[in-house]
Amino acid sequence: MSEDHIPSVSPFRALVSREEWAGLTSHRLQTYLPGEALLTQGDEGTHVLALVEGLVKVVRSDRDGRKRLLAFRGPGEILGEMALQCGGERLASVWAMSKCKASVVLPEEFRRFVSDHKLADRLAVMATHRLREQTEVHDGAVHERLAMALLRLVEVSGGRASFPLTREQLAQHIDVGRKAVTKALDELGPDMVRAGNRRIDVVSVERLRKAITGPRGHVSKV
Repeated sequence: MSEDHIPSVSPFRALVSREEWAGLTSHRLQTYLPGEALLTQGDEGTHVLALVEGLVKVVRSDRDGRKRLLAFRGPGEILGEMALQCGGERLASVWAMSKCKASVVLPEEFRRFVSDHKLADRLAVMATHRLREQTEVHDGAVHERLAMALLRLVEVSGGRASFPLTREQLAQHIDVGRKAVTKALDELGPDMVRAGNRRIDVVSVERLRKAITGPRGHVSKV
């Protein structure tokens, strides 16, 4: 992978002005504890959440029972807008990975906000960014995909380095088996990332970046 493929996440907050974001987050604030569901797959899209604080994961359960960890989201993102825009049920659940605070925006308020500020095009840009994000995490050698996922996680979390994640959850995210994740962690090494039973610690962001931009199939330890 090249420098052009270093992950960069553009949250919704980056696509709107300070005043627009302040207006969206002026609604009732709801607090969610770690492990609590902010949104639940299958529920009706009754509101949008503007995430003010905390880190969440987006998880979908397929009909065959398989779980897919689709994405991580941090402060400055909106959650649940797809079900609202499409008028259907929620396609995935959103779980708090840390203590979260989010502004609860009702449908008519969100639609009026989008219309008043002419945000339809910017919402389309955000959807494109999210599609690219989910595509890139499935491209490349497993250790590269894992490094990219961890770099993106550090970025969306605002620079955190420790996350309540298991190898199985990382495998769900990059669409490989648990053994492949364990092998990739060994390839990256403890000078880049350390994995416990239920926690992943990023040791060096710079080394992870080199693991992505180094020669194809080779993990740079420089």
